[in-house]
Amino acid sequence: MVFLALVYMPADIKETIKNLPNNPAVYLFKDQSERVIYVGKAKNLKKRISSHFQKKKDVRFDFYNQVADIDFIKCRNEKEALILENDLIKKFMPKYNVEWRDDKNYPSVGFTKEDFPRLTITHRPQKENLDAIGPFISGTELKSFLKNIRKIIPYRTCRNLPKKPCLYADLKLCPAPCINKRQKKRYNKAVSLLKTLLEFYAGKDKRLEGYDISNLSGTLATGSMIVFEKNKKKTSDYRLFKVKTIEGQNDVGSLKEVIKRRLNHPEWKMPNLMLVDGGKPQLSAVKDIEIPVLAISKERSLGKFGRDKIFSLFSKNPVYLENIPEPLRNLFIQSRDEAHRFAITFQKKRRIKELKL
Repeated sequence: MVFLALVYMPADIKETIKNLPNNPAVYLFKDQSERVIYVGKAKNLKKRISSHFQKKKDVRFDFYNQVADIDFIKCRNEKEALILENDLIKKFMPKYNVEWRDDKNYPSVGFTKEDFPRLTITHRPQKENLDAIGPFISGTELKSFLKNIRKIIPYRTCRNLPKKPCLYADLKLCPAPCINKRQKKRYNKAVSLLKTLLEFYAGKDKRLEGYDISNLSGTLATGSMIVFEKNKKKTSDYRLFKVKTIEGQNDVGSLKEVIKRRLNHPEWKMPNLMLVDGGKPQLSAVKDIEIPVLAISKERSLGKFGRDKIFSLFSKNPVYLENIPEPLRNLFIQSRDEAHRFAITFQKKRRIKELKL
């Protein structure tokens, strides 16, 4: 049986709520001794906190009469609020976040600590001793992302390695570590790429570098490097390269030179992910680097460009960008377009300069 009681709201708390913003935020309920007793997140702070005090509450978890003060931290969006909420819960260990588990069991993606890590969706990564990335707001969206990204980054899900390949291996969705035990380095490189994408998807503070090559009928070849941090352009870190060692129209060779010269600058901040404009041939130019890398291109059909798709080093097949969650999709498209714009602009300037000479 559930026993209900009316929520008591002191006059000063009423006044505090009146002045709250309607932004996404994380809020902290404090008691008389300024101790944090509950941490929550909100898409709309004012509405969310008002709801705590407007309805009858289950007296088994009734702590509202202990709330003496409310603090909050504004966030850019609900996902950022979710991440901060979890960080603050771990920091303060509020009593009522443990006892009142309403919406705190968001899913994370866990990786086992094995030679060939197994991927699993978990709500208790610490109890299960997993390396975890998350949490994620939508479990449905997360499952869809993992299903689609598996087409270009095959991964293991079985609890115990079988003696022979399973259906997922036949479908090219698992690299079959059960029989390919010498592929440990390649498998873990794929896992590193998958973890990086999940961190971008989870809204972590990560750095993406995008690359493109531009030339005029095989002459004046130019390479561009653009940078996104926190999903925003960081133009101060952009770089341009005049291709020096490659003659003729050779985008793959030009890209290889540009990446090599970029990596010869350890004083430049290293990226978490590289995104190159092109397909499998362009990926071959960066196959030996340790940094996670993807390629992005448009599908050609009857001489026309079609849908965007992305490639990895770990599968022959691409995945269409439309099947990737919106935050990642937008980041990849912006990066590709910005790298292309930057390379074309510099290449045109070189062309004009050559003509004037």
